[in-house]
Amino acid sequence: MKKITFIITTISLLIISCSGAKKTQKAISSGNYNQAFDIAVQKLTKDKNKYKKHVPLLKDAYMKAAKRDLAEIARMKKQKPTDLKGIYNKYMSLDVRQDEIILLEPLYFEGQQVQFDVTDYTKDIAEAKKKYSDKLYNVAQPLIYGSKLDSRKAHKILEDLQYVNPDYRSDLSSLIATAKKRGSDFVFVKLHNNVASQLKDSTSQSILKNFAKIRSGDFANKWIVLHDKKDYSVVYNYQADIYLDKITVIPEKVNTQKVNQEKEIQTGWIYQKDAKGNVMKDAQGNDIKKPKMGKVSAVVNLFQQIKSTTLDGKVIMKNLKTGTSSNTTPIKGEAKLENIYATYKGEPKAIEEKYFQALKNKSKTFPPDGDFNKFALQTFKVKVEQFLAQQKL
Repeated sequence: MKKITFIITTISLLIISCSGAKKTQKAISSGNYNQAFDIAVQKLTKDKNKYKKHVPLLKDAYMKAAKRDLAEIARMKKQKPTDLKGIYNKYMSLDVRQDEIILLEPLYFEGQQVQFDVTDYTKDIAEAKKKYSDKLYNVAQPLIYGSKLDSRKAHKILEDLQYVNPDYRSDLSSLIATAKKRGSDFVFVKLHNNVASQLKDSTSQSILKNFAKIRSGDFANKWIVLHDKKDYSVVYNYQADIYLDKITVIPEKVNTQKVNQEKEIQTGWIYQKDAKGNVMKDAQGNDIKKPKMGKVSAVVNLFQQIKSTTLDGKVIMKNLKTGTSSNTTPIKGEAKLENIYATYKGEPKAIEEKYFQALKNKSKTFPPDGDFNKFALQTFKVKVEQFLAQQKL
């Protein structure tokens, strides 16, 4: 049995191997050399022996992909010499492909080591990178100090340059920062606390200290920069006025209610008798009986615990160039505790199903007022951040 199992397993592995090899061969035949190369590398990385049929396919895909890339580079240099990004990327593809081969070597097929030609593209890559980097820099340079949109374009180009060639110039980072600054819409965030007398606890004071400090790094619009303290080296385009206008407090309270419950249920059985008082029989000779019904009752004591703090306010967006308010949005922060629990006396079978969850619940301890202020402030600020993150400006 073990021998049969081994044979079946071996055949299965051969089928899988052949199937993968056919897929690789098909990719080569259709001119998808990079795809064929990737499939072969993936298989051989897993197991060189198991997927040894991929070795000659790998070499075929490798040679044809390199030949096509070199021909494309020659064509671009002649017909599209300004496509410096394309030329650089082709050289990088050639080099990366060679690195993958070096990591896999040595590779064997039918007992012989398969040799792969490797070319040193270091000089070509360096030259292509230099020309491409020069182009990016020269295109970005005049855009930095143009319009706001020009600065944003320059920022994108310089980020590409930093990715391709981070050591291109020592002032690259400062140029990116300048383009970012000139392309951004600066918003001054100002807090108007009209409920200060109700937020004197230490927790609230700690939150309010940095309430206007809002991170804009995660905003969909990366060109919005928020400041809670004025930087006189920038021009503010907008002002976001956050108003804390009103706090409504519902102090802790427990409402109670008694609910009488009554239900008719089966309490047993009674035997059916004839006119003479004898127990009647069915066709099989069994005693005939029917359910005995009776009423049961219970009293459910419901308790509703309530406490809340609601903070009402608004955010007003002001265009500082025109002096007009472009958007006023009401904001509400809330901290609320509402807990319903119950106890009962009497027969539990009499109780309606809708009270079961309350009977499972327990009484809760009311958090202190400071915690309610804290959660109301935090939910308010989260909504302010969501509002500001959605601004197009």
